[in-house]
Amino acid sequence: MEGCLKNNIAYIVQQINELWGESPGKKAFQKLVFLMIEKKVPLHYEYGLHFYGPYSATLDAEANFLNADGVLSFNCEGNSHRIRINNHDEMTIEPEDYLVAYTDTITNVLKHFKGRSPSDLELLSTAIYAYNHLEDKTKESVVDGVLKIKGSKYAKNYIINSLREFTYFDIVI
Repeated sequence: MEGCLKNNIAYIVQQINELWGESPGKKAFQKLVFLMIEKKVPLHYEYGLHFYGPYSATLDAEANFLNADGVLSFNCEGNSHRIRINNHDEMTIEPEDYLVAYTDTITNVLKHFKGRSPSDLELLSTAIYAYNHLEDKTKESVVDGVLKIKGSKYAKNYIINSLREFTYFDIVI
């Protein structure tokens, strides 16, 4: 492949690979895109609840198409499917034109959450998802919402601690 590929998913995977020095797992990638959307990056993926928190079937399908096209590859490592950019020395990957204005925000989100575990990203994204779907947007309601969604997976104090990240998204509870 030669030339330039303008694709938001490939661009984000490439940025994670470069900024983190590692490839994201599919779960972490789903949550990072969700968090970018919460930072007002117009990625246009709709999310619903899934076993591991917010999940976009469209995002997953588009990543699978890029895998089939040879742009991305999925490698099973332990309990994770790592997403990598296939090495195409003569191809550059850039975001689609409308997303160029948001590349600093994308970079900021990736730097902010570097080193966070997929479980931490799952908890935070689930808490934000719960907040977005609650009428009563109090701290107690969000914690109860996460407990209802995740059951006993996360201790209450761990959930409360994750809510500190809400300020990063300008969410006041």
